[in-house]
Amino acid sequence: MEIIKLATLSFERNVGGVDKILRLLTGGAIAGAGWYFSLPTSAATAMSVLGAAWFATGVLSKCSIYYLFGYSTCPISGEPSSKKS
Repeated sequence: MEIIKLATLSFERNVGGVDKILRLLTGGAIAGAGWYFSLPTSAATAMSVLGAAWFATGVLSKCSIYYLFGYSTCPISGEPSSKKS
């Protein structure tokens, strides 16, 4: 694991099909939920930021937490894998 790759998101894609779709749907829902339910501005803003970050992992197909743990749901052999080196 390289810190520069982590900081610049220059590692390989590690978010696969179903995982990607779930991240896009739930990220969008989290981002809008705070405003929809009329939460205080600080809470709604925090939820929007977290939802947008979650949504971005789906768009980019890259998850820093997966990278840190050496995990991937992006099918190379068709199965989720743990890349322990």
